[in-house]
Amino acid sequence: MNLSFKFALIALHFILGFMICLALMILPTNINNQLIQYWAKRLLSILKIKVTLSGEVLKFLGKENYLVVSNHISWLDIPVIFSLKPITFVAASNIKTWPVIGFFAKISGAIFVDRLRKSSLPEVIEAMNNHFKNNKQSICIFPEGITSNGYQVLPFKSNLFQSAFESNQLLLPLSIKYKENNVLTNRTSFHGSTTLLQSLKRIAKSNLIEVMVHIGHPIKPTQSRKELSLKLQEIIALKIK
Repeated sequence: MNLSFKFALIALHFILGFMICLALMILPTNINNQLIQYWAKRLLSILKIKVTLSGEVLKFLGKENYLVVSNHISWLDIPVIFSLKPITFVAASNIKTWPVIGFFAKISGAIFVDRLRKSSLPEVIEAMNNHFKNNKQSICIFPEGITSNGYQVLPFKSNLFQSAFESNQLLLPLSIKYKENNVLTNRTSFHGSTTLLQSLKRIAKSNLIEVMVHIGHPIKPTQSRKELSLKLQEIIALKIK
């Protein structure tokens, strides 16, 4: 696809996103999720990103709720996961200011965490517990806390795992890796001073990106929080090769 044409499609898609944002203010939650999921799928289609699923796919796509634990490479991880299944994210508070994506996150019930204010963590865990009690939807966390370069999994922070113990929720490991020409790539990596627009341009320059999502076996929160986070980090890291 011609790069200029692709940029035009992306711009139009974000305009569509603004229009959907207006509609979401008056529509019921189930319709909201369907519209956001459509927008996410369409974004991946425009960017020519192929999604490949493996592992315990039926468990992830089924009706059971989990604390989904994923590695984190890019802002793109969120539309990739949401394109598969409506899910509630625990996300960095700065995402609220992003065009379209920030509003979608808020309207879909995202739980925002201020990573610079550790004192907010009990509030976040309480919000997660309340969500599991009152909603029929899984929660996804990115325990690395920051995005990686896509070639490795960074050490997991164990704080948010507390919710699994308090809510008695099974944890579901989810590993994400991006390939270009069937080789691991950092094209989608989103870190440092990179802006959302710069990242979009970089991703749009390729028509050969595949995101591979592997779902692991559900895990009971029977160990200590630290041991649990180390176990999940190891399981996810084994799939990033």
